[in-house]
Amino acid sequence: MRLYTLKHPLLLALFSILLLQACKKDEVNHPEVETTEVTALSPTSARLKGHITNKGDFKIIDYGFVYGYNSDLSETRGAKASLGKDAQVGDYSKDLTNLNISGYNYDRTLYARAYLTNEKGTVFGQVSSVVLPSPNVQGISPGSGKAGDRVTITGNFYSNNTSEVEVLFGSIAAKVLEVSPSKVVVEVPSGISFNSYYSYNQVQVVLRMAGQTYNVTSNFKIISTIKDFTPTTGPLGTSITITGENLPYSSYYYSGYVRVYMNGTEVSVSNYSPSSLQVQVPYTLTSDKVTISVLIDGVTTVLPGEFVITPHTVSSISPASGLTGSSFSVFGNFPYNYNSNISVKLGEIPASASVVSSGQLTVTVPHDLPAGSYKVSVTAGPHTVDAPEQYQVLSPEITGFSPASGGIGKEVVINGRFLPNQYYQVYFGSVAVTTRSYTGNALRVYVPSGIEAGKVKIAVKHGNQLIEAEDEFTVLAPSIASFSPASGVAGSVVTITTSGFTPSSYTAVKFGTVPTSVLGVTENTIRAVVPSNVTGSMKINVVHNGQTLISPDNFVVTN
Repeated sequence: MRLYTLKHPLLLALFSILLLQACKKDEVNHPEVETTEVTALSPTSARLKGHITNKGDFKIIDYGFVYGYNSDLSETRGAKASLGKDAQVGDYSKDLTNLNISGYNYDRTLYARAYLTNEKGTVFGQVSSVVLPSPNVQGISPGSGKAGDRVTITGNFYSNNTSEVEVLFGSIAAKVLEVSPSKVVVEVPSGISFNSYYSYNQVQVVLRMAGQTYNVTSNFKIISTIKDFTPTTGPLGTSITITGENLPYSSYYYSGYVRVYMNGTEVSVSNYSPSSLQVQVPYTLTSDKVTISVLIDGVTTVLPGEFVITPHTVSSISPASGLTGSSFSVFGNFPYNYNSNISVKLGEIPASASVVSSGQLTVTVPHDLPAGSYKVSVTAGPHTVDAPEQYQVLSPEITGFSPASGGIGKEVVINGRFLPNQYYQVYFGSVAVTTRSYTGNALRVYVPSGIEAGKVKIAVKHGNQLIEAEDEFTVLAPSIASFSPASGVAGSVVTITTSGFTPSSYTAVKFGTVPTSVLGVTENTIRAVVPSNVTGSMKINVVHNGQTLISPDNFVVTN
């Protein structure tokens, strides 16, 4: 074989170039990326910078940064800040915001590294770090305020971004108005609650930034705001809601630090919250227009406008007539309460009244009220309202009685006009007896003992009045008229004819001095047995209601 030697210099150079190109076709071009800078912008933000030196030969899927609070950063460790797949050779950057240092990790060092991912895998730049600045709070001014007031928190905050700062008054977030490296300006929020018994209307104010909480003050004094009330009109007893902001409602405050007044009269607070108080219009008010004021921490706020008390109504009365001492109902719409202070007059005379419900009163006619027609007026608070009809007071009367005569214990029915189910004193002359009326038109009474026989007046006491019957009642003395038979053997029955006897009264019979059995007693007869141990002629003695009566003739006992 013949060997050829390339001796010409140009040919030798051309051969070398072709050989080098053939070798490069077998090499892989890998991407190259580096982390150039990590800069802190604020306690919660940072700027990451990187540089792509070579994109490589394969399709790029993603690029950006991996960051965290630990230097061990990889595809599976740390948070990823992706910039997409449109990677270009040169510098790129990413701003991180709302960074938080959570848990018990107070190391504020932020670590980051650039990355680029293609079809074959991921390459990283070196790990770089920066220490995020730590905010600090110096104070708050002013140290008190009401909802909507501006307060300034001073310190070092390393930020101008309001979204990076949160300020809480108690548990309520405030509106952040301004943030600069040296101050944070916020608006005192509404809806703040004071649950502590000894809170004195003070709350803790804290500032949250970068996942950390900083105490601003523990005793910011909240000034309550009283705004309005509703409703503005209604009857006595109406429940009124007073609205406001940041109202104190711990039991400590409501033992004396918060007071509500209506026309200068203190009223109790029945319900309360950070935004409202609830009170009831008292039944003792005498003016139809009411001024409401609230005293909190020595500062009195008079609410705008007045509460107007609407009058009650009276629709009817029933019954529309009756005796003194009787009761009737007044119907309408009344302020209902156990202490309603409702008064009623018949004409100009006060009458006893009780509240049955919001729609009914019970009124008792005064005992000393003369018969006649009277206007019925009902007064509640500042209003007096008349009933549409008048009440007719009737006179008690006796229209008659029966029987017209009788002995002691005799039942007498007195007819007339009375109060039903009431106790009355009935007089037979000067002797009184008590009875009860079961209807309104009749009394049943028994002739009392201790009264002498003869004619007497019957009278009934009604209240302070004594009503007499026109006719007289004859009180009969008990007497024996006769007996039959005139003689008889022992054991026989004798009928004694009498008058003025009362069957229910005690009656005893003797033949001479020997007592015997009484078989029956009526108003006109007594039936007795002739005793076995007597003989001869003798008087019959009858004991009735303590009186001893002797027969005019003798009874003869035969063998």
